[in-house]
Amino acid sequence: MLNLKILSTRDEINSGNKSVCYLCEGSLEEYVKSIPERYTEYDIQRGIVKNVYLDRLTKSILANKYIPPIVLIADKFDINGEILKIKVYKILDGLQRTYRIKAIYYALNLFISEIDNNHSKKKELKEITKYKLSKMYKTQLDEMNSDITILWSILRIFYDENKSLADLKTVFANFNQWFEVWVSLDQKEQINKMLVLNAGHKPMDIKHQLELLFLNIIHPKYLDNFVRSKDANSSFFYKRKQSGELHLSHFISAIISFHYHEPISVDAKFIRDLQDDLDEKLEELKDYFLNETLELFIEFMKQLDIIFFNEYGQTGIEWIGKETMLIGIFAALGKYYKQQDNNLTDFLNDIKQKITINITNLKINEFEDVKNTIDFTKLNIGDTFKNTTFYVFCHLFFKNTTDIDWQDLFKNKAKRSSYDCE
Repeated sequence: MLNLKILSTRDEINSGNKSVCYLCEGSLEEYVKSIPERYTEYDIQRGIVKNVYLDRLTKSILANKYIPPIVLIADKFDINGEILKIKVYKILDGLQRTYRIKAIYYALNLFISEIDNNHSKKKELKEITKYKLSKMYKTQLDEMNSDITILWSILRIFYDENKSLADLKTVFANFNQWFEVWVSLDQKEQINKMLVLNAGHKPMDIKHQLELLFLNIIHPKYLDNFVRSKDANSSFFYKRKQSGELHLSHFISAIISFHYHEPISVDAKFIRDLQDDLDEKLEELKDYFLNETLELFIEFMKQLDIIFFNEYGQTGIEWIGKETMLIGIFAALGKYYKQQDNNLTDFLNDIKQKITINITNLKINEFEDVKNTIDFTKLNIGDTFKNTTFYVFCHLFFKNTTDIDWQDLFKNKAKRSSYDCE
């Protein structure tokens, strides 16, 4: 339970639904004690990221300096006069701050317990080096998801600024923190506000932004099929990918390429253009994410893993695990599908058979060897992989071309994505 004093309210109408935002105030200690056990697992939040400015929060808290409001979504709550009693909540904005605030709280209590009524320990810690401190408290800090930098900052502030133990004991209880608490806010608006709130912060990962935009049209029951960008760096996902593992942002990029029949580039401009016309674009693409169709694409992509693994082992899994390869393959698939009369189920089954028959001809081992000889200072590596893969599969589907020379493709097809292969 988190009890907050309501300072102001603001109503907002979105798609005919009324939402209310409460500007509140409460103690930082009560907030830390109320943090849900699985607070980092909110679907639309990104993972914990490094941020040198946030890592300085220790000094801000111990000096009782301003920390920007933390934005919460209240799922269960009561209002008693001016008090908002929140029973269940999620963190919409402030996950990074919360993670560090919690770490500071536990490190501070560890330090207090060590020196409280223990004069010898107080004297020992005053003279200790950071290295020795880290060795002494590593296990305890790891258990509380804190770190030596925080403990060292607390120690130095205490001794160098002559803080009293009484001051330390009341820091969190006396720290009045502002909160914005939203109620009756649907997931679409939660995502929209998340993107706006992060606009001025450390840039949100492009892949995570892409995932957020599509969470509104993907049924939650399918999310277990995917690894999320907040859990695994999409650029290096392929290095640890196992057969059947799918990355959500890669999957979305592949489906969009299928729809547009050409390789796309998921960059800041692409995300911005998508956001500018989001409702129309999602309406245009939503059929691919309906239950039956989504299941077909998920199963097809998992079958591709098996096909490539059976022929090339882990090299094949890593190759098909690169986003650029999937974009190239699915762009060619989309181009081919628009010329067919088959339904999607029969089409994908035919494609699996076609790729299985020609899997040896793809020469993935040769691709890897040639890749290591290319001077990518003169080429965009992502465009090169997308465009050449698109070319290969486009010609495989339309013309049954199996004479593949990756060296020649990297040299002559790397900078083009539109080929006359129909």
